[in-house]
Formats: sequence, structure tokens, C-alpha cells
Amino acid sequence: MKLDIGGHEYTIQEKKLTSKDETKNLFGHHLIQDNIIFINKDIALSRKKETLIHEVLHAVFYNRGVTHDESLIETLSNGLFQLGIGDYLWKKAKKS
Repeated sequence: MKLDIGGHEYTIQEKKLTSKDETKNLFGHHLIQDNIIFINKDIALSRKKETLIHEVLHAVFYNRGVTHDESLIETLSNGLFQLGIGDYLWKKAKKS
């Protein structure tokens, strides 16, 4: 799967993700320097879609050099997910 984010082509890969902190779940991760977004393959599809929004938002903020925190990203990704943006991004990435 692929998405263009800020003029950069990102590859989206589903794979098993584990956190170094065993008390936390890792749903997604991105490598800004390599244009890769990882989504945990072991979570529900709805969580994958919300996580994709979350990681896309990180990429947007990093690409613009904007300082941000997880609380802001969580709030925005949840709100955008409720508006159906997760379905839109997931379908768009699948087409590529």
C-alpha cells in the first residue's frame, strides 16, 4: 500500500509490532527518513484505519517541522476517524 503525504510517497506495511514496554500495545510506527508507515497486523481493521490516520498526521507534522505531542495526534486521529477519513485513506492506500 502507498500514500502520497506532502509530496512524498510513503509505503504502508502491515506487520507484527511489539512495544519495548510490555505494558503498552504498539498499533503503528513510522520511519520519516525512509517514508514507511507500519501498522500492526494483529489489530482490528477499525484500529488499523485509525492508526493510519495517526501515523499520517505524524508525517504531516514532521514534514512541516511542526512540534506536536501524542495527545494532539490522538485527539485529531480519533476525530477524523469518526468522520470517515480512516475508510478514505485505507481505500486510497489499497489502490496504490
